[in-house]
Amino acid sequence: MHRRTLAATLLGGFLGISCTEPNPYLFVCGNGVVEVEVGEACDEGSGNGKGACTMACQTIGCGDGTLQDPEECDLGENNADDGPCTAFCTLAVCGDGLVLADVEECDDGPENKETPDGNGGCSTKCETLPTCGDGIVDPDEEDCDDGNVDDDDECPSTCLFPYCGDGILQPGEGCDDGNKDDGDACPTTCQPAACGDGFIYEGVEPCDDGNDDNSDDCLSACIVATCGDGVVHDGVEECDDGNDIPDDGCSELCVRDRLVFLTEEALAPPGFGSLFGADNACRKTAKNYGYPNFDNFRAWLSDDADSPATSFFHSEGRYVMVTGEVVAENWADLTDGTLINGIDRTLAGEKFNGYPTWTSTLPNGEAWEDKLDCENWSTSWPLENGRQGISGYTDTRWSDDEVLTDCGSGGFLYCFEQE
Repeated sequence: MHRRTLAATLLGGFLGISCTEPNPYLFVCGNGVVEVEVGEACDEGSGNGKGACTMACQTIGCGDGTLQDPEECDLGENNADDGPCTAFCTLAVCGDGLVLADVEECDDGPENKETPDGNGGCSTKCETLPTCGDGIVDPDEEDCDDGNVDDDDECPSTCLFPYCGDGILQPGEGCDDGNKDDGDACPTTCQPAACGDGFIYEGVEPCDDGNDDNSDDCLSACIVATCGDGVVHDGVEECDDGNDIPDDGCSELCVRDRLVFLTEEALAPPGFGSLFGADNACRKTAKNYGYPNFDNFRAWLSDDADSPATSFFHSEGRYVMVTGEVVAENWADLTDGTLINGIDRTLAGEKFNGYPTWTSTLPNGEAWEDKLDCENWSTSWPLENGRQGISGYTDTRWSDDEVLTDCGSGGFLYCFEQE
């Protein structure tokens, strides 16, 4: 019998152990055999403690109390998430997401905040940041903090003193949607959107200029001013009678009619003396008949420096006589060589058809190049000449009968309303 077997048999007999039962005392850590029956995880024999197996035949790892690469620490059973050596065998540091007991107040890992934002959380120093509702006033972020979320007391849940735009309806506010959009139902005034508040309510109002002036771009009803709305748009429309009837004094383009008339007496040029004097003759006549805009009339007359083409207002509206007869539809029609009705009426409605009228002007409104204008309408010398038209004519002769007239002759004047 082998000596080891004999010794085992004698020892077993001495201890009362059957030879057929496993003898735990024969299993020795370090014999190179992994005896899982007695809890060995590994056994590298004489290599235990030098490699991946400890002297106790356990696999080396985090929590075994033995510091091995890549472990930063290993306190065995004392490893803990709130201890200096974590369960992952790493040294506890701020930012690892684990709160080190008695050292850190908090640790949100990568969510730690560099700059406080008033919403609490954890700082990069693992210190708890103040938050609205914690009962502590953060002077950098909060006006107040009463430790509750009641919006009806002196300190609302925003921890800011009440203001328009905080999203909390306060006394005196008709609404508060918490935004700075002036185009929605609740603008930044915290009063419900309404026509006239100066804010365009998107999808509801085309315009809103905040006033009740109907002569500007936006009517008091918050409607964009247009021709035909019955309101005169200053600087854009001359008139607006709310319809598209062209012959009622205000056209469908919102342009009014211009009055045209004959002066009531025939004068030789010194009777008016100049272009300015002729204009004044027209204005005086209009004033005598009670026209409040009498200053707005000029004579159809040219001199060496000026002519209707350069000095008249070129209206897009009609030119009419006091009787309502239309002379021309607009400036282009007036100067195209023919008229719809010849100019033959005074402001009294008296008709003078076929009478000479001083013009020195071509039918297109330009002055004659020969400058035959009775020396700028200053002389009645018979040897000087001027040019005339004939009242009541509708062809080119209304402005130029192509006959030279001596300056001692008499003639009427055509008067045209301007702007």
